Amino acid sequence: MHVDSVFGRYGVLVSGLPLHVPEAVNEDKATRYHRLRRRALLSAAGLTGLLFTLMLLTGASKTLRDFVVPPASTDLAWLFGVVLFALCVGLCYEVITLPPRVYLGRLERRYRPSMASSDGAVQEYLEGTAVLLSVGPVGAVAMYAAIQAWPSSWWIIIGVSFSLVVMLLVKVGPIIVPWFATVTPVVRPELGLRLKRLAARAGAADIKVYQYRMGSGSRRSNAALVGVGQNRRILLSDTLVTDYSDEEIEIVLAHELAHHLHADIWKGLLIDLVMIMVGCYTASRALVVLGPSLGLFGPSDPAGLPLVILTGGTIAVAMMPFANFVSRQQERRADRFALELTRSPEAFVSVIRRIGEEHLAERPSPWLAFLCYAHPPVHERIATAGNLT
Repeated sequence: MHVDSVFGRYGVLVSGLPLHVPEAVNEDKATRYHRLRRRALLSAAGLTGLLFTLMLLTGASKTLRDFVVPPASTDLAWLFGVVLFALCVGLCYEVITLPPRVYLGRLERRYRPSMASSDGAVQEYLEGTAVLLSVGPVGAVAMYAAIQAWPSSWWIIIGVSFSLVVMLLVKVGPIIVPWFATVTPVVRPELGLRLKRLAARAGAADIKVYQYRMGSGSRRSNAALVGVGQNRRILLSDTLVTDYSDEEIEIVLAHELAHHLHADIWKGLLIDLVMIMVGCYTASRALVVLGPSLGLFGPSDPAGLPLVILTGGTIAVAMMPFANFVSRQQERRADRFALELTRSPEAFVSVIRRIGEEHLAERPSPWLAFLCYAHPPVHERIATAGNLT
């Protein structure tokens, strides 16, 4: 999976048991929750696009540049001005998207109270804002420094650099995870031994399995494959270890082992690399083609940052269905592997249904599943289990 709600796509994780499992116990409630959630997410995306479009068309971006970026100064002062400009853009984004994000938090507390806590939501928001306002300006400075140094090929330098950063995050994933969660060995020795035997039977005796607990009080049941090389780990949430049967936990582990053995992390990183490079190239062309009509004095004009963000975001959205298609194929293969390894179709169906109920999952339409879902619908997965019985 990617474990959407915990680690994000190919950040420190790359695969996990799906959270978007349809056929929740309360179908009406699940459908309503996800409809409202999508509406809020689309509102946030629309407000973001509107903000950056208006900044470009009204000249607000140029006005802000004139105010914070010195027109003629040393390179150091100019780069500091770029930092201030990116900070202001980030703050504008935070302000304009605050209402839909507050609404999303209320949805979580209303529809999934056991999965959300007010303190945890506030902490996550503050942490996300801190990351955006610290990493964003650094990325902006790196991009504009590259544009000045390599005016025609900067997109290659930045694309490769960003890709290396993503790969580094995956590499050091097991080191980063303890910053956000408590990671320990599996608390039940007999279960730990059972899982080691299953890994050995799958041909992955060297893989290490841990359990984790998020610090915000979340009760989400998840699993994740993190890291690469000797840092590779499989993480099981404490709720999964304590609330699910050993047979169900084996299914989850077998699913993650499939991602490990089929190198799905590296395939996911390759897709990310393509998306990043295409986004950077398209942004470079947008600055050249659209920049003059927007009043930019060149590709290195910091006032073009909203255009870069708009272009990159559009490319990411456009390519996401392809990335989801590849992910669904990987998940289907991981499901088949788990069923063949464990020969426990009943446990497979049980764990899929339980996680679906726990996360208030919906049954998506075929188009919605095609466009937005990184996992196949539950009826397909259950049919897979039936075909192997």
